[in-house]
Amino acid sequence: MNTYQLRFISGPQENLRSEREQRVSAVSLAEALASRCPWPVQCNMEQTCAWAKHPGTSLYDVEAWEARLISGTPDRLPPQSS
Repeated sequence: MNTYQLRFISGPQENLRSEREQRVSAVSLAEALASRCPWPVQCNMEQTCAWAKHPGTSLYDVEAWEARLISGTPDRLPPQSS
């Protein structure tokens, strides 16, 4: 089980506010974020951080949950098909 730091961010891009920080235990980034919201998850290539952005917001006015790996092993990437 991995430990992730979650935080809710909102506001205009040039002035985002960070709120409601908390740590959760989960198997993956997607599972950690799914515990807070039903929004689509986008992960970085190394699978060490991700965000779930509210699909009804724009690029300039954001509502999202961010997650970063605190301890454990990054999610394994699925094998690439050729």
